[in-house]
Amino acid sequence: MDTILVCLKQVPDTQEVKIDPETHTLIREEVESILNPFDDFALEEALKLKRKYGCRVGTMTMGPPQAQEILEYSLKRGADEAFLFTDQRLAGSDTWATAIAIVALIKKTGYENVFCGQESIDSGTGHIGASIAELLNIPQVNYAKKVVTVKKNKMQVLAKFDKSDAVLEVATPSVVSFLKKEKEIVLKNAKKVDRRKIKKISMDDLKLDPEYVGLEGSFTQVVNIDIDERFVGYMTVDGGLDADKRILYLSNGGITEKKDKTVIRELNSKAIEEIASLIK
Repeated sequence: MDTILVCLKQVPDTQEVKIDPETHTLIREEVESILNPFDDFALEEALKLKRKYGCRVGTMTMGPPQAQEILEYSLKRGADEAFLFTDQRLAGSDTWATAIAIVALIKKTGYENVFCGQESIDSGTGHIGASIAELLNIPQVNYAKKVVTVKKNKMQVLAKFDKSDAVLEVATPSVVSFLKKEKEIVLKNAKKVDRRKIKKISMDDLKLDPEYVGLEGSFTQVVNIDIDERFVGYMTVDGGLDADKRILYLSNGGITEKKDKTVIRELNSKAIEEIASLIK
């Protein structure tokens, strides 16, 4: 494995997301943004492979100029170069149009393997990785936890299934979509950012036809958004957590685990005694 391009996305860090009433797209101006957590773990896995096998790691993002912030972060982490794909004509792209634009950049830059997050916290479709793989006609692994090992033309990936995990062997080049881990990534030994390593790319640079991207190239469009007042204030818990951890998060208000909470996993005589003791 010689090269890995990590797809990053800047997402709103707020629940008060505003929607443009005419285009029904997110209004990102004046909203604090962060790197999509799923993508951060994809970047971490790519950098681990760089340290172990010496492969070149690039990062890219498609978005407004302010998205350069997450590319600078990726360089601090150790990425070799970054690409800021920014063009007003890309606004309103659905997942398929977004994938078409990203693939045009991948072909231009010459990167082979693609790492990305399983989904983004602002839309949660999980379409991008699969769409990129389809357009490039290469294999893809979903729900990846980590790369186990890399061989000459193959890669072994630990992936999550409904009831267990499994190690899958996939030919390279390939696309791998990573899950978000519970442990937060802490930036250590940050490298100095050389902004010359960030290359700004436009649609003209890629000779990308506007007919296939943006609102014009999108097969799906949001036509209306209504808020169901019955669900306002309801708490949701990450479905990727194990059942007992979901119960703990629900009982704790969805924030942190509390040591004074008890989860009964099996109803038997001992459990009944424990419940009675707790009630007393």
